[in-house]
Amino acid sequence: MASEGEYLRILQRPDLPAAVLEELLGDRDLRKHHTVRRALAAHPRTPRQAALSLVSTLYWRDLARLSADARVHPEVRRAADRDLSRRVPDMALSEKMDLARLSGRGTLLVLRFDPDVRVLLAVMDNRFTTEPDLVTVAARAQTPSGVLEAIASHPRWGSRAALRSALLQNPRLPLAVALALLPRASAADLSGILETTGVSPLIQACAERVLAHRRSAD
Repeated sequence: MASEGEYLRILQRPDLPAAVLEELLGDRDLRKHHTVRRALAAHPRTPRQAALSLVSTLYWRDLARLSADARVHPEVRRAADRDLSRRVPDMALSEKMDLARLSGRGTLLVLRFDPDVRVLLAVMDNRFTTEPDLVTVAARAQTPSGVLEAIASHPRWGSRAALRSALLQNPRLPLAVALALLPRASAADLSGILETTGVSPLIQACAERVLAHRRSAD
């Protein structure tokens, strides 16, 4: 009988015959190994229904790997994301942070709204995260002020013009952070602050002053 590692090497072959896959899928002892179940679910030649049935039997780290693997069939990735989304509320903070770093886009779209800033920091380090993902977070009225501050101070994302614009128009942005962003804001952003209801009068006054100074310098 082959070892777990040998079976995993066999499953790395993209041209694996259907008969071999059927034999592996039917081996109950072999399927006790979560790594083998993950490899079977990910294999392009595994029958779709068989792959989908394996998804719910996997640990969350295995699901995260399926979610982030572009070689896995989209339907299987979506099933992994759905399963992860159901598990997220019961996960510990450290697990959610790890998941935010490892998962694919489907799960990121859920985790980006987590109220804990540490989860968002992990999301911002994920290779699949895009600027529009974070603009949506920055623009939401429900986003905690600590999360907004984390976006503004992030070394990769904090300098993005679209994010800065969304942050400055969010009434929950901490005053000190807003004042630090104003000198780098565009004229359109400054005008937007003046037209946005709920923004602190002090921030609006500072925005108006910066805008007037630029106009006088032209």
